[in-house]
Amino acid sequence: MVSDSSTFGAPTEASADVVGQLARAVATTTWDTVPAAAQVSALDLLLDSVAVMAAGSAHPDMRALRGSVAPAAGPSTVFGESRGAGVQDAVLLNGATISVLQRQDGYSRMKGHPAIQVAAVLLGLGEERQVGAREFLNAFVGGYELAARIGLGIGGVPGHLHDIGNWVTVGAAGAATSLVSGADERAVAAGIDGAASLGLHFDRWTTTSGATLHHLYPATACTTALNVARAAAAGLTARPGALSSFYGPFLAEDFHAEAMLDGVADGTWASYEIVNGYFKLHPSCAHLHGVNDAVAALLAEERFGEDDVRRVDVRIFDDGMAIDCAEPKNDLDARFSARATVAAAIRFGALDDEGLLDLATLRPLMDRISVSHDPELDVHKPTGRAGTVRVELGDGRVVSRTVIHPRGTPEVPVTDEERLAKATSLLSRVYGAAGAERVREEIYALPRAESLHPLTESLRMTQKP
Repeated sequence: MVSDSSTFGAPTEASADVVGQLARAVATTTWDTVPAAAQVSALDLLLDSVAVMAAGSAHPDMRALRGSVAPAAGPSTVFGESRGAGVQDAVLLNGATISVLQRQDGYSRMKGHPAIQVAAVLLGLGEERQVGAREFLNAFVGGYELAARIGLGIGGVPGHLHDIGNWVTVGAAGAATSLVSGADERAVAAGIDGAASLGLHFDRWTTTSGATLHHLYPATACTTALNVARAAAAGLTARPGALSSFYGPFLAEDFHAEAMLDGVADGTWASYEIVNGYFKLHPSCAHLHGVNDAVAALLAEERFGEDDVRRVDVRIFDDGMAIDCAEPKNDLDARFSARATVAAAIRFGALDDEGLLDLATLRPLMDRISVSHDPELDVHKPTGRAGTVRVELGDGRVVSRTVIHPRGTPEVPVTDEERLAKATSLLSRVYGAAGAERVREEIYALPRAESLHPLTESLRMTQKP
């Protein structure tokens, strides 16, 4: 990360050209030219994002937030509400649901969550603007690709910053600007540089402290992207090249401007990073997913329960250890706790959201679980998020499992059955089985639909049939 203020100054012609090429690629993204594999990934990630936001809206914290905001009537859907709201409130409230369950998508080549943040902005904005379904899909894919390139260029966020709500904000702003401006390249470039110049960055440690204002991180990022897009489309200007001359040098871990043009040729996408998105199959921080997969495999194979367990030894790689919350106080920091997630999986037979809500019932088992850093697991980074679980059973048996690459990642791709089971389970909490099926059908029908209305209408059916 560059911190010397002498590096700040007028953008170079090269830095402005990087933004120009990215803006052109976003503005010229069309669904018909997106390869079939990328189309499939886009619709799968959109379904996953909608399901995560819908289920997140049912969390007590989100119900309380909606009551406090009391959104006025408007054209945009708010998950958990049967009527529409103004787009500003809709994007804020839907954005806040992103991190509640810790089930949001991820991007395998860089830590971050592009699909769900881009979707949260574009859904509300698309309804307000009454855009066509293809226009929405063009912006969604273009925004994901833009965000991914920015993620590659920054080389990660500094260790004290959270990986949500920062670099993806710039991608979401570019996508939203394209949608509002009718895919105007100059406006998109202003949206990119405008969002970059705002430089959002958030405290990494809120999650492990159980500070639930953490949910405003993605909400703030989404509303920022919305506001930048409206301003850029209205003709407000940004300092050209701010993405390369300010954001990269001051807020990136290892910035390389040329990396942002990886897979960009003559202002178009030559390859599609959306195929490198991954799906979180556990309601926990992705750094714990190796551990969560390991205990799930042991439970399936050995068929033991809480009463059979004498001791559990959990070992994780360094980044997982850095975020681990040893003594969680609520379900947010429990999702960043190896002890809590392992205890919940053993106690209830599988790790799910409900198992993390009542920590008092988990304490006796958590007291039998130790967690430590295993340096030998560090070598598998960045793609591997490794964990080992060793269980001593009351009958004298010792069973152990190590997982390097969790399920849902490109190395161990999610199956269609796993992906659909996750989406159906989450959607059914709000819409029931029939409603969940309708939402799924409307998402996969978007390439043939005229508007977003059939989908958003299905998202307002908040009562289970």
